Amino acid sequence: MVLSDKFISAGEKYSTFLKRVPAPIFRKNISLSDKVLKAEITVCGLGFYELYLNGKNITKGRLCPYITNSEQVIYYDNYDITNLVKDDNCFEFILGNGMQNAFGGFIWDFDKIKFRSSPKLAFAVKITYLNGKTEIIEADETVLVSQSNILSDDLRLGEIYDANKNDRTWKNAVITRTPAGERYLSVAKPITVREELKPVKIFKEGKAYIYDFGVNTSGLCRLRVNGRKGQKIKLTYCEILKNGKFFVGTTTFNHSKKKYYQRDTYICREGFNEWTPTFTYHGFRYVKVEGIKEEQATKELLTFLVFNTDLGKKGEFICDNDTVNRLHKMSLNSTLSNFHHFPTDCPHREKNGWTADAALSASHTLLYFEPTENYKQWLISICKAQDSRGALPGIVPTWGWGFEWGNGPAWDWVLVELPYQIWQKRNDLSAFEICKESIIKYIRYLETRKNDKGLMEIGLGDWCAPDNPRKAPLVLTDSIMSFDIADKSAKMFDAIGETENASFCADFAKDIRGKIREHLFNKETCIFEGGSQTSQAMGIYYSIIEESEKKRAFEALLRVIELDGYHIGTGVLGGRVLFHVLAENGEVDTAMKILTNPTPPSYNQWLLAGDTALCESFAEYDDGLASHNHHFWGNISAFFMEEICGIKVCADAVNIEPHFPADMNSASAAFDSVFGKVSVSWIRENGKIKFDLEYPKGAKGNFRYKDLSCPANQLKTPLYIDIE
Repeated sequence: MVLSDKFISAGEKYSTFLKRVPAPIFRKNISLSDKVLKAEITVCGLGFYELYLNGKNITKGRLCPYITNSEQVIYYDNYDITNLVKDDNCFEFILGNGMQNAFGGFIWDFDKIKFRSSPKLAFAVKITYLNGKTEIIEADETVLVSQSNILSDDLRLGEIYDANKNDRTWKNAVITRTPAGERYLSVAKPITVREELKPVKIFKEGKAYIYDFGVNTSGLCRLRVNGRKGQKIKLTYCEILKNGKFFVGTTTFNHSKKKYYQRDTYICREGFNEWTPTFTYHGFRYVKVEGIKEEQATKELLTFLVFNTDLGKKGEFICDNDTVNRLHKMSLNSTLSNFHHFPTDCPHREKNGWTADAALSASHTLLYFEPTENYKQWLISICKAQDSRGALPGIVPTWGWGFEWGNGPAWDWVLVELPYQIWQKRNDLSAFEICKESIIKYIRYLETRKNDKGLMEIGLGDWCAPDNPRKAPLVLTDSIMSFDIADKSAKMFDAIGETENASFCADFAKDIRGKIREHLFNKETCIFEGGSQTSQAMGIYYSIIEESEKKRAFEALLRVIELDGYHIGTGVLGGRVLFHVLAENGEVDTAMKILTNPTPPSYNQWLLAGDTALCESFAEYDDGLASHNHHFWGNISAFFMEEICGIKVCADAVNIEPHFPADMNSASAAFDSVFGKVSVSWIRENGKIKFDLEYPKGAKGNFRYKDLSCPANQLKTPLYIDIE
C-alpha cells in the first residue's frame, strides 16, 4: 500500500462563523488496462472524508479517518477494492472540516490554530494486474473538484444541507501543503450505528415540535419527510427539559459572543426527502424541530441513529437491585456515547479528548468493551503532544491549548494509566512500548516541578467535588497521582526487563511517597491532609499508608462518611477509588448506601431526576448548566464486576474476591479474559450464598472470601457460603 503525501484541496477557503464554505467533492475517473489481481486504495481526508466508488459509499465508518492534530499525526485508511472495480471507475470523495477547520471549537482556540486550512485530500489507488504490472494513481491536479450539497459543516455545531443544489461546476484541484504529521495506517475500530431509536413522545412548544427519544446518548437523526421545494427544517438538540421546556444550557456556552448550538438544517427538494448529516454528531435526548407543518410531525419524521466506535463486548453484569442495574446501564451508556475514535468528555458542547476522563474510565471500559487499538492510536497522539519540557496538555488532540491550565499529574496520568490497564486487562505491554520514552521524559519533568517540600502542586485536583467544607487539597491529590504514575511505570519497565528505568521510576515513587507521609499525613491520627473522603480513600487505595496504619485510616474514612450523611463527598479522583476501598475493607454495605442514597449529592439523585446517562457534577446539578453525559464517574461499573461479583483481572491471573451486599439477593458477571471466559453468579438462599464459578482451565488466580481461600481453578461449585 502507499501512504501518499500528495495533498490536494479546493483552494484555501475555509469556513468561519461569518462565511460558511460548502464541503468540497472530488472526482477521479480511472480506467483499468488489463485484468486485475488486486486493487486497493489508501486515503486520508482532513478533517473527515467519505469515499464513493462507482456511486457506492464504501467508507468504513463515520467521521473517518481517526481524529488527530495533523501537524503531529496523520492516519490513513486502506480499502481492498479488488471485487468492486470495473473497467471504468469513478472515485468520489466528500470532505468535511473535522479538526482541520474546527471553527466551532473557538472556546479551545481551534479557530486560531497555526496550520488551519480548508479540507485536504490524499489518496493512492494501487492496481496490481494479472500480467504482473503495477499502477499507482495518486491525488494531483487532474482530480476535479466542485461544491457538494453540504453548505456548511462543523464537528460541534452541526451541518447545513441543500437538497436542491444539483448543478456542479467542476475545476481542477489544487496541490496544497502536506501536513507535517507522522504518517500511520489506522487500525482503530470504526464508528458505526449500534441502535436506531424512534421517538417515545412528541409535543408542541410554540411553533416547534419537541421529539423525545427517551435516552440521552449520541449520534444523529435521520430525517424522512415529504417536503416542498425550499422548505427549511431546523433540528436543534438538547439533553434535558427545564420546567418542561426545551433547554440548551447544558450544551451551550452562554458566555460566548457566538451563540453555540448543536443544530442541523435541511433545505428540502420537492417530494420525498431522506437525509442524515455526514460530518458531525450530537449528544442529546430531545430534538426541537422547526419549519414543519403539523401533518409532518409524525414518529416517522425522525429516527435517532445512535453511534460510537464499534467496541464490541467483553463483559457483563446484572443483579436483582433495580437501582444498581439502572446506574450500570447509565454508566455504560455514557462510556459508549463518549467514545468516538477515543474517549471524549461529553458528546455535545466539547467533544474533547480530556486526558483525566479517559484515565478514570479505562478500567471499566476495558472490562466491558474492547477499546485497545483505539487507545493505542490515541496514545501516539498523546506522546506527540508532549512538549520539549516533558509536559502534557489537558486535551488531545490539541493545537497548543491545555499546557497552562487543564492538566497536571491527575490528568497527565493517562500516559501511564492506559498502558497499565491494557497490561492488566489484556496481558499486553504493547501500549506501554509506545509510551515508555515519553513516560521517562514526563517523570523527569515532574522532578523539576516539585515544591520546596518535594511535593507536587501544579494542576487540576479532585474535579467536580460536591460543595463540602472537607476537600482534598491539590498538593495531596497531585502528589499521590505522581506517586502512582511512577509506581506503575516502575512495574511496567520491570516487566519488559528495563531495570535502569524501573529503578529510576521506583526511586521517584519512594521519594514522593515519603514526602507525602512526612508532610501530608498525621501518623498519630492516620488522617491525611484535608480529612476528606478523597483524602482518606486515595491514601489507602494507593498504599501511602503502612499495613499497620490501615485500620485507623479506614476508621477515619468511615467517620467522615458518617459526617457527610452517607453522601458522595469526593470529586472524580476520590470517586474512582472510594467504593473499592470500602468493599475491600469489609464495608460493601456502606458503599451501597452511598451509591443508592436518594438525596443529593449521590449517583441516585441523577437516576431519580430522570437522567439516563451519568452527569458531570453533583454540586452544579440544580443550576442546569453541567453536562448530563460524562463518563468519568463510570468506574462504578468496575466496582460492580470487581467487588460485588469479585472478578479481578490482573496481567497474568484472574482472582475471584466477591462481596455480598445486604440489600442484594443475586448478581452475576462475566468477562472474556485472555485466558478464556470467567463467569460468576451468586444467589442468597436461606441465609447462605450459593456461589457458582466458571473458570477457564488455562487461567491462574485465587478465590478468596474472608477465611475461605484456594486456587480458583480448584474451587468446587456450587459453593454454599455461610454469611450470617
